Amino acid sequence: MKYYQPIILSILLLFISNLALSQTKNSLDDGRTINIPVVFHIIYSNKTYTVSDGKPHQNENIHDEAILRELKDLNLDFRMKNDLSFVEEEFKNIIGNPNINFHIADTILQEGGSKGIIRKFHPTGTKFMTNVSPLVQKDKYLNVYIGNKGNVTNLNGDWINLNFSQIGENTHVLTHEAGHWLGLYHIWAKVGSCSRFKNFFAKKDDGIDDTPPQKRCSDLSRKSCPPKNRAVKKGTKANWNNFMDYSTCRCMFTQKQAIKMRNNIIEKRLKLFNSSSL
Repeated sequence: MKYYQPIILSILLLFISNLALSQTKNSLDDGRTINIPVVFHIIYSNKTYTVSDGKPHQNENIHDEAILRELKDLNLDFRMKNDLSFVEEEFKNIIGNPNINFHIADTILQEGGSKGIIRKFHPTGTKFMTNVSPLVQKDKYLNVYIGNKGNVTNLNGDWINLNFSQIGENTHVLTHEAGHWLGLYHIWAKVGSCSRFKNFFAKKDDGIDDTPPQKRCSDLSRKSCPPKNRAVKKGTKANWNNFMDYSTCRCMFTQKQAIKMRNNIIEKRLKLFNSSSL
């Protein structure tokens, strides 16, 4: 065992060093607003919905207006221009401004379509939406797929999937998933589940120094503000205002979350950073 101790120590130190660097402002970062063009893929079937279904939209082929409302919320959130009145006093001094602007791609990608929006019919809506509408230059655009699916993000930075029913409804669902797309984990752990059982063996840490430790998400149902939170570790307070939690009160990123997201753009999507003028 003694022969492996130096190797184990070196790996541990490297991990700690990389973790610290991810939260230290990159030397290339001059504070510019980073502009990211977005392509929306709407994958829809013929199924219709009523109020009794609990769906605010009648069908999966949602209107451009709903998409633009979601995009507006996204930009308010990522420029720290959203409503921050819900933030608890002890977290106000660590609110971070990612200073990232998302704009709909300024090109028509489909004959007769709107700029930056692709609409594709599929009889079942399909589980694999990228098969119906292929990715558009993932190094240049954020590809957002909207259909009758759950909300999930490919952490390799390929795409975001969103459920059509939550678009433009002030849920901040795109903000949350864009945080994942830019390298953030859930505030309670590097796992997607909110289940107490599934999180039992997970390390209760997202790798960000200024987010407090939590046992699990605050409120999966997102029905009350403040949430009925029992997720906090003893002696700490949950940051249920954080966009990377599940809460109807989510409205902030921390300063180190903002740094990590900007660093990830510089390190993994340098073209986007360089194309954003100071």
